[in-house]
Amino acid sequence: MTADHGVFAFAHVGDLHLERSSDPHAADLRAILAEVDGLHGHGLLDFAYLPGDLAEDGRAEQYAVLREALRRHPDLPVRLIAGDHDRQHGTMTDFDALFAAVAGSPRGGGHAARRHDLPRPHDPAPVTHYYFAETFAGVRCLFLDMVSPGYGRKGFGLDFRLGPCQLAWLAEELARADEEGRPCAVFTHTYPDDLCVPDEKAALAGLIRHHGVRLVEMGHTHYNELAPDGRTLYAAARSVGQNEDGSVGYAVAAIDGPVTSWRFKPLDRALPFVMITSPADRRLATAPLAMADGRISVRALVLSDRPQGDWCCCVRVDDGRPHAMVPDGPRTVHARIPWPEGARRLAVTVTDGTGQADTEVIEPVGRSFVPPPAPDRPGSDATRLPAWPQKGLRGDQLGPNRNGRPW
Repeated sequence: MTADHGVFAFAHVGDLHLERSSDPHAADLRAILAEVDGLHGHGLLDFAYLPGDLAEDGRAEQYAVLREALRRHPDLPVRLIAGDHDRQHGTMTDFDALFAAVAGSPRGGGHAARRHDLPRPHDPAPVTHYYFAETFAGVRCLFLDMVSPGYGRKGFGLDFRLGPCQLAWLAEELARADEEGRPCAVFTHTYPDDLCVPDEKAALAGLIRHHGVRLVEMGHTHYNELAPDGRTLYAAARSVGQNEDGSVGYAVAAIDGPVTSWRFKPLDRALPFVMITSPADRRLATAPLAMADGRISVRALVLSDRPQGDWCCCVRVDDGRPHAMVPDGPRTVHARIPWPEGARRLAVTVTDGTGQADTEVIEPVGRSFVPPPAPDRPGSDATRLPAWPQKGLRGDQLGPNRNGRPW
């Protein structure tokens, strides 16, 4: 378990689809890792998450591009899982070597692959699985493997599965987290609804909803998407390697007490970056607004490569006067402010002495909020939000996996 920073926060670097080190998206990856490593060095992020589809064809020479990029940042914690492209040619031998080198190292948490016997008519040998768990800042993080238990390969089609061993492990982990009072985040390549086995699809979505998992963070879509269901925020980030969705960059997600937040950080937008982590926006809320004596607490995560002493942060309600925010931890600022009857918007602005500024605006949830009922297709994109530019959402689902784009 890592040190408790108060607010759990990580960077999600979307599907890489690496081929050659000379490719533009390999250069984008190197720039993203440099920025994220600097932020981690200031204690502002817990790790970088790589959600699978790391290599276009799952080959050793493609993973070598990632290894070289990571070698430049030996102190950056990285948590990675497999995607369908990581077994594009029916084998995961080269991914296995990457997992052993990264996940099996101090920077990767020391996680080892597991071997399970599964009923596989084309390959009756024991199957290697790549799933693991870890606790960061009080949040239990569960990293799933939807790929190695399946049969998919290039020309055969996608075949996302979990297998009974992994499902049993997940159920035990979630139950234990409940007993310990820990919130949970699940990291996976795609939505539970994309699993091929109906019973597994229902089981995974049911476990997530039953245990109130706070966040499910995914790749695969190639576009930014948020699909809150009143209990869980399903969040996907745009691809780095096959991007039709806008400026390349990385997503930032955080869990702050009862609130889960998410925002995309474009690489072509200079730091600083700010994300309100409490209260919840009405679109992402799971509980009513907490207010006492006509006041609310506001907290925001600040990402900057400048010392905290250089930060200048303020919060404004609608068009009212600014209220100063002060640090309440190594990565967050805080203020307790009046919330007048009928107020609608909350804006937090940060500057850090570089001449750059960033602002996030949300619409806080109301005090009469009631979570919606379970969706008809739990664990799917059925509850996805429309365009939300402040968060980096275009709302058009560009990419190869929903609209058949030609990648």
